[in-house]
Amino acid sequence: MQSSLNNKLYGNLNGETARADPLFGSLSRRRQAMTVGLYGFAVLVAILLLAVSSSPTLHAVALGLIAPGAGFLNWSMHGSPLPEILAAAWAAAFVMALVKWFATGNVVAPALVWITSPFAAASLGWLEHATAAPGTLWLVPAGAGLLIASWLAYVAFAGLLARSRAKKTAAVCATTPVPDAPSASEPNELTQEDLQLMRLVLDRALQPVDRFEGFEWVDQYQTSAVRYQINFMSYALSMAQRVHMPAFRGYLHAAQTNLADKQQDHRVWRYWRSENLWGNLSRSPDPIPRDNIMFSGFVATQLALFQNAAGQRPFDAAESLVFAHPSGQRFAYDLPAIIEILARGFEQSSLGLTACEPHWLYPLCNAITASGIRAASPAHWERMAEQLSETLEGEFTAGEGRFVPFRSGLTGFAPPPLGGAVMEAFPAYFLSATLPDLAWRHWLALRPSLAQDRFRCACWPVDVGNYRFTRASSYAGTACAAVEFGDDAITRRLLEALDAECPAILRDGVRHRPGVSLWSHAVELMARCGTTHSFRDLVTRSTTADRTGPHLDHAPYPDVLVAKAVRERATLRLVLYPGACTGPVTLKLAGLPRGRTFFLRGISQEEGRANDHGNADLSLVLEGRTEIVVRTW
Repeated sequence: MQSSLNNKLYGNLNGETARADPLFGSLSRRRQAMTVGLYGFAVLVAILLLAVSSSPTLHAVALGLIAPGAGFLNWSMHGSPLPEILAAAWAAAFVMALVKWFATGNVVAPALVWITSPFAAASLGWLEHATAAPGTLWLVPAGAGLLIASWLAYVAFAGLLARSRAKKTAAVCATTPVPDAPSASEPNELTQEDLQLMRLVLDRALQPVDRFEGFEWVDQYQTSAVRYQINFMSYALSMAQRVHMPAFRGYLHAAQTNLADKQQDHRVWRYWRSENLWGNLSRSPDPIPRDNIMFSGFVATQLALFQNAAGQRPFDAAESLVFAHPSGQRFAYDLPAIIEILARGFEQSSLGLTACEPHWLYPLCNAITASGIRAASPAHWERMAEQLSETLEGEFTAGEGRFVPFRSGLTGFAPPPLGGAVMEAFPAYFLSATLPDLAWRHWLALRPSLAQDRFRCACWPVDVGNYRFTRASSYAGTACAAVEFGDDAITRRLLEALDAECPAILRDGVRHRPGVSLWSHAVELMARCGTTHSFRDLVTRSTTADRTGPHLDHAPYPDVLVAKAVRERATLRLVLYPGACTGPVTLKLAGLPRGRTFFLRGISQEEGRANDHGNADLSLVLEGRTEIVVRTW
């Protein structure tokens, strides 16, 4: 299926693209035309009022229809700056309402400001000494006409430029092969520095579920939200388990279960009550059913990746997820039920993607959600794959092959891009598991901006996890994609820049970068744990087989840090480091032949015996890196 999709989207990759319009997709174009048409109609009505009426009050209403606050400019108050002040204040309020719409999905705010503007301007005429200012009467309509003409000129010019860039991008794609997956080999172990970084995540995940010490509560509507910190901590632990320790359960399983439980804490999802009210005009606080994949889709991916990495499916059980509202309402779900809702949302979407928040569509949110659907239910994924491919290519890809970071589902317009390289690299990273050809081509389009002399400019200078001025999140997130696509040179460049600009400190065995967000630390762990195509492997293959033989079932945390746990047929290989302290520890092994002797290498004990359940305790002293081999034959 993938090759047919690729041909449909890219033609034969001979320097020409299959898209008729490389600037806007047909659906986006229609929404934009509708938006411009409605605005043009409002301008025509205003011009008609200005032409046929001599009433200053109606003139103020007409100007207010054209632009929020413009109606105040119709008045003069004998030297008083009040009309100009009110016009500027109303225009500023409209700008702030647009920001609020983008940041929180509040579609009511800009509409309310614009609708009230004409009537507020008209009411100024009731004040004493307010007289008409005819000199400004036609400046506002002229400005509106200039705005519409400028947009039409931009569409024409940008379309020509995009076609030229599209041919160059297609030519590069045609001559650059997709990297092969690494050959099957024994997984590398985590370094001691990696384990010290992992402790930052584990310490927060393993605390009591109702506690959030070490999390950053900045805002709950945008990228610093606690839910994202939880998501990416879990993604990182799933990646670590998949690549380095598929034969370990223990504290990894406990941490992942805690993180899933934390997502059910009302403090994490209470934002939705307000966002649903002002975005969808609905009072329901249930965060799952609609226009909220920034929660439902990300959580589904969190649970699906954990289950694939752990080889167990605890969240497939009925009502295994319960979102309890303080009012007493309970919203009970399980992972299959959420996946069904998400897949249906894709199928019913008029723009092909489902809303990350009310009426805002993000390729990144949809790419993350799609990877969760693919991991949990390949059957659902097969039904939506072609639609998602066509929409991402047709509606959310610029002519040169770069992602449009987000687009309004109501107007079809995309605000100026924010976020820099990571907003293009991250969608490619997550699409590597679902639409690998499309993901690879987007990575190729991004790579030139990550050259040695350009990569700093491409990386957003704000940490999206806490809004501080550091490039840590951009370096870590883009490095994730570079690792996934086997781009070792760019990976080294980004991680070296991260070390140089945000040096880490070690405190009580935990590695931490001062001023850098928890989200960025989690993403860095994803990058350092990954290998070429490791995310694709995590999504598309479960590790159930690693639970059928010998495995490490328990290791005391933080006394023992597991750097590697791999089963090879009847042999278990472990690499351990001391954590909080050195000294005697007890490990618990499971999956051993019941009641039979097993053999050990790497410690003083040479053999042991499993009980009737196939379990055994293993006591040893950890004083440094310790490699243990357990053979059951």
